[in-house]
Amino acid sequence: MELTNVVPNTWIELQELTAKYLREAGYNATTPFQMETARGNVEIDVYVEAPDELVKKIIIECKFWNTAIPKEKIHAFRTVVNDSGAALGIIISKNGFQSGAIEAAKYSNILLLNWNDFIKIIFDKWLLNKVAKLKTESSPLYLYINEMHFPYERLNDKERVAYNIASAKYEKLRYTCSIISVNFLKQGGLNQDSIYGLDGFSTYESYFNYLFDEVICAKNEFEEILRYSDVKFSEADFEHADEMFKFLGNIF
Repeated sequence: MELTNVVPNTWIELQELTAKYLREAGYNATTPFQMETARGNVEIDVYVEAPDELVKKIIIECKFWNTAIPKEKIHAFRTVVNDSGAALGIIISKNGFQSGAIEAAKYSNILLLNWNDFIKIIFDKWLLNKVAKLKTESSPLYLYINEMHFPYERLNDKERVAYNIASAKYEKLRYTCSIISVNFLKQGGLNQDSIYGLDGFSTYESYFNYLFDEVICAKNEFEEILRYSDVKFSEADFEHADEMFKFLGNIF
């Protein structure tokens, strides 16, 4: 299964989608970006910071040309990359690169990619970041749907009816979010009746969009049920739930 089936249709879309998927992969990405270099200010298509990685600064140029990129553009871009202090420069091209351009990028800190190459390169980090974020966003469900610890007796009759309906409705979602991991997904999502597997989804992006939307609905529903009840959870409770969700289903 692919990360996404979205393909940029314009130069602006190429820039914005590049930054979007990088942010979803956990990078700090800005488009466009005014940057000071040794030769003055230049506008960067996409500027990327990765403070937790060895390559901490990346600049990306997006070329939505109808022709292949010539070597002259590579030489010019290498100068910008070197003058900026960036560790890596990436050119993403709609229609590839001339042979001279490929040769010019050899033995340098310039990476030449098409859109599909770019998506494949960030896939693992994107998937890991999505799993971690989903676990954090859905962790309140560990408190809301928990027969062992939820103080059910503190609900009134009306609240109990609404709570039982919501618990039955979202138990499958809670269980899915608790056990989801990168390996779980790469093995095909272990399609079972008790979880939301990958069947019926064309991309990982559509799968996660569905789960995140459902998590928002579930949290809103439980928060509304508990709004005027005697059941209150502290910040420490939610932090513990986040830890438990990550423990119950290893992110990796």
